[in-house]
Amino acid sequence: MQFVHPKGPSMPLSHRRSVIVASLFIAFLLNISPWPVASLWLRPDFLLLVTLYWVIYQPGSFGIGTAWLLGLLVDVADGGRLGQQALGYAVTVFVLLLLQRRMFNFPPWQQALPIAGLLLIHQLVTILVATFVGDTRYPLAYFASILTGTACWLPLCLLLHRLRTPNTAEAK
Repeated sequence: MQFVHPKGPSMPLSHRRSVIVASLFIAFLLNISPWPVASLWLRPDFLLLVTLYWVIYQPGSFGIGTAWLLGLLVDVADGGRLGQQALGYAVTVFVLLLLQRRMFNFPPWQQALPIAGLLLIHQLVTILVATFVGDTRYPLAYFASILTGTACWLPLCLLLHRLRTPNTAEAK
């Protein structure tokens, strides 16, 4: 009996942890950096985007628990409801883990549309939590961050891909 091997490119899983930690730290700093109040609703969730990147390209290191902890970190830093962003991150990463192998096989420009869907799921979960606790201040403008986050996906992918893969010319 012949065993079936998975199709598609193999998934390299051994990358430097320092690149992962540094990218998450920089994304967290971008999340908490001050923005003008008038354009705050345009700010993409940089930490969520970097987390989604590492879930796609490093699924052994990132899962729902890691996403939950990063969401709690964002909740504490923003001073919001404890668990609101954490639940949004966890649900978003759960959905991405269902699609992870397919997303890995797409080039970054084709990943942008599913990433927009994942960012929409995150926004819907956080708005749902806010609605359950009685906060009705969420205008439709908060969905604009989905567009800016999707626009940031391709440059972010290219930058992190360059950082995570060693330069073959230097290795020789």
